[in-house]
Amino acid sequence: MNQTFDLQRFWLFLKLDWAEKGRKYLLTGGLLLVIMMTLMLPIILTNSFSQILMLLHALALFMVVMFGGSLYTSTVFTQYGTTDTATASLMVPASQLEKFLVPLLLNLIFIIPVTFLFSKLHFWFIGIANSSQTGSSRYSSIPYDVLRYFIYLHMIIQGCVFLGSIYFRKLSYVKTAVLLFFIAITFTAVHIIYIYKVTDSPAQVVSFPFSAWKLWYSPSGKHYYLAHSESEQALLYTFPILFLLTTWYISFVRLKEKEI
Repeated sequence: MNQTFDLQRFWLFLKLDWAEKGRKYLLTGGLLLVIMMTLMLPIILTNSFSQILMLLHALALFMVVMFGGSLYTSTVFTQYGTTDTATASLMVPASQLEKFLVPLLLNLIFIIPVTFLFSKLHFWFIGIANSSQTGSSRYSSIPYDVLRYFIYLHMIIQGCVFLGSIYFRKLSYVKTAVLLFFIAITFTAVHIIYIYKVTDSPAQVVSFPFSAWKLWYSPSGKHYYLAHSESEQALLYTFPILFLLTTWYISFVRLKEKEI
């Protein structure tokens, strides 16, 4: 097969993949959007303040954007999961790059709008809810820095799941999730231990990788908030981007290996 990228052939392969999986994509996407709206809408349907309604927005971030999005991504290479479907997919007259870019594009077409939609709806709904409150209590939206942190974390998870979907033949999502969980626990533990070592063992530490440090000392009662500068934080956030690009490249190499 000619491995030169051809735009017309790419378009035909894109339509073929959509014809085979489009219904599943739409059903999955529709279900996730319904769940998102179910969790986020109640906050504007009442003028009574409730922290539970705010927690539903956080639940939508984790359940729909991060978990649902990663579950959606885990299906992009399902055709390579069994011998029969893998053989048929590998025999399709398209270049390796075209076979890789089609599932990547269809994945991004869903993941990016869902993430963007959640962000817009969250701030919009919080504004509407606060304007209708009769009491003195007001809702606080998810801080921009926190939301940005979880979006970058979402990128890391997406990269891992995307790679796992082509690397593991069976139960790719479960295997990727288990592996990612243990890596995250190990990385976080090393991060916390490092903080204790360089800050003279505070009584309590609250911090996540790539984020600010909150330290409490006893019995003095002193506490500190150590944040990265804007330039340092921007530099740290290049890691998720580079990590995502790296997982895409490894996934492409893995796809090429399957054809060999």
